[in-house]
Amino acid sequence: MSESELAGYGGGQGRPVVPEPKEVRLSFFLWLAGAVLLVVSSVLVLTQRDLAIEEARKAPPTPGVTAEQLESAVTAVLVFLVIIGLVLAALMAFFAFKVRAGRNWARITLTVIGAAVFLYHLFGFSLVGLIIVLVVAAAVVTMYLPASKAYFDSAKRAG
Repeated sequence: MSESELAGYGGGQGRPVVPEPKEVRLSFFLWLAGAVLLVVSSVLVLTQRDLAIEEARKAPPTPGVTAEQLESAVTAVLVFLVIIGLVLAALMAFFAFKVRAGRNWARITLTVIGAAVFLYHLFGFSLVGLIIVLVVAAAVVTMYLPASKAYFDSAKRAG
């Protein structure tokens, strides 16, 4: 087969034969927007430290726990939440590029990450969190529309 004939079949390099549909492109940008919003949301969590400490102090006291220990525990939880948010955002961005390249395994992985983002935002309701969940939900849906499916199927055949 000639090089031009191979190119028509994806060249054997796993490149989709079908051109990238607007649904996949939209999903890609939604994932990136969701990742940026998740980073912003995660950083904003740190601004809520004083409020979180105040709420923790309202809870019934735990015997043997000092005020300093309570503040340290709240800070540790907030830092943990920020780290989780940043890791999820990085994974979203990384796999969004793989999805755009037609990798079906990345589409499945992003679906799982989307569920994790949803669960992550169940712990504390916020307007930013709701926006993130809606953006991620739209990104997941667009990856499974018929034009997207044809794109991923062609990449699978070319691979």
